[in-house]
Amino acid sequence: MDVIIPTMWRAPEITISALSKYLTINEIKKIIIIDNDSNKRPKVNLLNSSKIKLIDFKKNIYVNPAWNIGVQNANNSLMCLCNDDIIIDRLLLQTIYLLDLVDCSGIDLIGVRGIDRHGFLLSPFSIDKTKNLGVQSDGLFGTAMFIRKENYKPIPDYLKVWFGDDYLVRNSKNVFTIPANRFQIKMQSTINSLREEGSSINTVINKDIKNWQNKYK
Repeated sequence: MDVIIPTMWRAPEITISALSKYLTINEIKKIIIIDNDSNKRPKVNLLNSSKIKLIDFKKNIYVNPAWNIGVQNANNSLMCLCNDDIIIDRLLLQTIYLLDLVDCSGIDLIGVRGIDRHGFLLSPFSIDKTKNLGVQSDGLFGTAMFIRKENYKPIPDYLKVWFGDDYLVRNSKNVFTIPANRFQIKMQSTINSLREEGSSINTVINKDIKNWQNKYK
C-alpha cells in the first residue's frame, strides 16, 4: 500500500505523528508527500526516510491536483489518499491491506463517514446526486480514501480544492465507508489557517463550486 498525503504543514504535530506511525507499518511500502508550502516544512529527520518520497513544486498546486500527482508516483496498486490532519488506526490499515478489501471484494472505493456505534464496519454508500458529498458524510468522506490505482479517475483540473472526493465517488461503482471511530481527525486545518492568513483560498473554492454546479446541475 502507498499512502499519499498533500500538505501545507498547517497541522505539523499531527502530520509528523501520522508519518511516524506509518513508517513503522510494514504494509505501507511508500509514503508520497506533495509539499504545497515548503516554507512551512518542519525540519525533522524522518522526512529523510527512504520510505518517503517528497514532491515539491515550490508553490501550492492545491489538493486535488496533488492527489493526481501522488497517484502518478505510486508504485503499488492499493493506495490510501489521506489528509495531513488525520491519523489512521494501524489495525484498520493492516486489515484493508491483508484482506484486500478494495477490489477483490468488489469494492472500488472506501471513504470515511461519521462516528457510529458499529466501530469497524464497512457500509455501502449510496450517493444522493441532489446533494454534495460533504453533506452526506458529515464532511468526512475524503479525509481518507482507499482505492486501487487502476480504478482511479484523475480529478479534472477545473476542481482545485473541493469536490475531488465527489468526483471519485461518482466515477466508482461500488463505494463503501468506514466510521470515523478508527481515525484521529482535526478537520479543515489547512483551509482554516489559510483563511486566517488572508489567503485567496475562498476565491479558489468559489470557482470550484461554480464549476461543479455547471457540471452537475
